[in-house]
Amino acid sequence: MREALVRYFEEHQRLIEAEALSLLLTQPEPLRLSRQLIETADALGPFVTRSMVERMLRVDPPSGGLPVAGGVATSTAVAAMAEPFRLLNPGFIAGVPGRTPLEAYESLFHHRYRSVHRWLKGRPDLPNLQPIAALRGKEGTASIIGLVRDVRTTSEKKHVLVELDDESGSVAVLLLRDSPAAMAHLLSDEVVGLTLGLPKESGRLPVVRALHRPDVPAGRLPRAEGTSSRAMFLSDLHVGSRSFLGESWSALAAFLRGEGPSPELAQEIEHVVIAGDLVDGIGIYPHQERDLAIHDIVEQYAELGRRLAELPSRLHIVVIPGNHDAVCPAEPQPALPEELGRLLPANVRRLGNPSTFSLDGTVVAAYHGRSFDDLIPALPGADYGHPTEVMKRMLAMRHLAPIYGGRTPIAPLPHDGLLIDPVPEILVTGHAHTFGADRYRGVLLLNASTWQAETEYQRMRNITPIPARAAVVRLSDLSMSVFDFTVPERALVAA
Repeated sequence: MREALVRYFEEHQRLIEAEALSLLLTQPEPLRLSRQLIETADALGPFVTRSMVERMLRVDPPSGGLPVAGGVATSTAVAAMAEPFRLLNPGFIAGVPGRTPLEAYESLFHHRYRSVHRWLKGRPDLPNLQPIAALRGKEGTASIIGLVRDVRTTSEKKHVLVELDDESGSVAVLLLRDSPAAMAHLLSDEVVGLTLGLPKESGRLPVVRALHRPDVPAGRLPRAEGTSSRAMFLSDLHVGSRSFLGESWSALAAFLRGEGPSPELAQEIEHVVIAGDLVDGIGIYPHQERDLAIHDIVEQYAELGRRLAELPSRLHIVVIPGNHDAVCPAEPQPALPEELGRLLPANVRRLGNPSTFSLDGTVVAAYHGRSFDDLIPALPGADYGHPTEVMKRMLAMRHLAPIYGGRTPIAPLPHDGLLIDPVPEILVTGHAHTFGADRYRGVLLLNASTWQAETEYQRMRNITPIPARAAVVRLSDLSMSVFDFTVPERALVAA
C-alpha cells in the first residue's frame, strides 16, 4: 500500500513527505484523500506535507470506521494498516444536495478535464502547451489538452475533423487521413493532448502532428515481493436465472474447500472478487421472465446468499453490482443496499461499481463493464470475444466509460467516478460473458468468466459465453492459474 501511494503521487508530479505518507496510511480511504490533496494543491508546489494532510482531514474527516482527533488519526487507526483489504477509491460518491443534474454534469466534465490535464501537463512531448483561446492568430507549433466534443470524417478527402473544448474555449482541428493521429480513433468525451501545426493563412484549420493519451506510465516497476496469498476473480453469476450453472458452482465450492485439483493452491486463496451481475434481476431485457427460475428479486438475493455460503467462511469476498443488480443503473453505481446485504454471508463486503481497493497490498480496480456496449461499436475491430483489447483502450484513456449519451447511463454527479485513478495492478471486468486475460504496461487484465449458460437473448445478440472459468492470481507477483469448472473433474487448463 505504501508503494502504491508513493507511485500515485509521482504519477501526479508530486513528492510526499514521509510523515504525510504515514498519516495517509492510517485513513480508511487513502487514495480518495490523496486525490483531494492533489486537486486542491496545484498552486502549492510539488511537495505534500503532513500539515497539508492534517488540514485536509479537518475539512473532510473520514466517512466512518476510524476515529479522528484534531484532524489526526488516533492510535486505534494504526491497526488498519495491517488489514488485508483496504478501500482506496470508491467510484460512487454521492452528489451535492441542491445541484441540478445540468450543474452536476458540468462539474463532472470539468473534473474529468482537470484530472487528465494534471496527468498530461509537463510532458516533453506536449511542447508549448497553451489554452485553446490562446491559439488565435499564432503560427508555428503549439500543444493543447482538450475534451473531444465531436469526431467526423470530411466528405471529400476523408480526413478526420475533431472539435475539442477546454476551459478557455473550443477549436476544430484536422487529422490527416492515414496519419498516426487519425488511426488512433478518437472517441467523444475522452480527454487528449494534441501537438498542432498552426496555419499561416487565416481560415485554415490547425493540423494535428501528434496525439497523446494520458495512458499508463511506461516503465512502471513491479511492486516488491510480499504475501504469497492468492485471489480468485469471478463475474456474472446471474443467480435466479434458469441458466445458472449450479453444478459448476458446486464444483467451484468443493475446489475452494480443498476437495478438487490443486488443494494446496486452493488453501492459499484468501480473497474472491465478483465483478457484478450477481443475480439475473427482473425486467432487464424483453421477455426475461421466460429465462427466470426465481421471479422475485429479494429471493434471488437470498439464493445468492445461500450460494456464497457454500464457499469457505475463511474467504474474504468482495462483490460489486452490475446492470442486472437491484441498484441505480447509472454509473458509477452504489453498493448493494443494506436490506439486500443482510441476505449475504458476513464475510461478503459490498462495494460500488467501479471500486479500487487493495488486497494484501495489491491494487485492484473492479468494474462490471457495461461500457463495452458503447466502446465495442465505436472501436474498429473490437468485439465481445476479445474484451481485454477494449480494456487496454480504457487504460490508455484512463477512463472506463468516457462516452456520454450512449448505452451506458452516466450518473449526474459532480465527481467523475469512472476515471482510472490510481493505475491498478489488476483491472477486472465482466459483462462480456467470456473469459480473457492479458497484460498491458505492467497491469494484469482480466475479463472474468460468467456462471450462466447461453440464453436465447444472448444468441440473438451473437454473444457466445465462455462460462465457469475461475482465474486465481498470486498477489505478490501477479502470476495466474485458470481453472475450468464446466466439467467438474477437469483440471488446471492454463497458467
